[in-house]
Amino acid sequence: MHEDAAEDKKTKILCVGMACVDFINVVKEFPKEDSDQRILNYYWQRGGNASNNCTVLSLLSVPCEFMGVLGTQGAEAEWIKSDFQDLRIDISHCEVKDVHCPVATVILNQASGTRTILFYPRDRPELSHENFQRSFCSDFSPYFWIHFGICSNVSDISSMIDDIIQYKSDKKHRRALNELKSEPIVSVEVEKPELTDAEIVMKKADIVFISKDYASSKGYFDPIRAVKELYQTCRHNAVLVCPWGEKGAAAYLNHSIVTSPALSDITVIDSLGAGDTFVAGFMARLWKNNFTIASQDSKNDSETLGVIKDALDFSCALAGQKCSMFGYTGLKSYK
Repeated sequence: MHEDAAEDKKTKILCVGMACVDFINVVKEFPKEDSDQRILNYYWQRGGNASNNCTVLSLLSVPCEFMGVLGTQGAEAEWIKSDFQDLRIDISHCEVKDVHCPVATVILNQASGTRTILFYPRDRPELSHENFQRSFCSDFSPYFWIHFGICSNVSDISSMIDDIIQYKSDKKHRRALNELKSEPIVSVEVEKPELTDAEIVMKKADIVFISKDYASSKGYFDPIRAVKELYQTCRHNAVLVCPWGEKGAAAYLNHSIVTSPALSDITVIDSLGAGDTFVAGFMARLWKNNFTIASQDSKNDSETLGVIKDALDFSCALAGQKCSMFGYTGLKSYK
């Protein structure tokens, strides 16, 4: 791994996954069952892991694109599209279907700082490998990074990553002829404990993000042990990252562990999307540093660890700041 030429910085980050509408309810305290009470605030917000990643990247002035399925049914459909466009997030490769988008009802409890999510997939729109392949025709040259938020379509995502791996392999051959200069980083986020066969995609990615919930479901209860033990599911020379809320975050690479503390002295009012903010912050920081994947022989361990540590510190601070504000707009000042 190394820092590449400055011109590579101009390429964008593609986030593949789901977009939904979050109906946010801000409450003083969590409602009692079978009760009737007033809430403090209510608003809509575009959600979905990959969708949120793009929101944060855009606010950090990183050129980005979302790819997923966009529905045409219901009042939410046009609103989602408009919200992407307002933030200048490219959606030109999205698959458009005559379906309803997923929705989530979210309760933000101001007494405890927790968020409770009630998710309804509705028509379950998920991107297929066939559409992904048709959209890109095996040309990923515009992208510095391609990130996948893993949903239930693990098999399709695995095939999508195979397409990128094949492209990178072919490009390495063409690089000898100076036809191309860089190759996209491939990352995946494994968040849900109920995901089956997540290891299939973890072992193919350059960078893997695992959630606290996923690590806990595997029997690990701190980020350091989680990245150390679960690294066996990753490919050689990959980076495994685990954010853990109040415990900060840890990353494992090259037989070394780097850590970062959580941001302290903040009042948590909205933790919805904190994990997505962390992932986006990590990508944004490496994008800024022109960090690319290189061969095992050309890496500098000390330099690489320093760059990853810097990204980890930035991501923890950014996620902490996000928890202290409603929504994401305030992150504009943390570039």
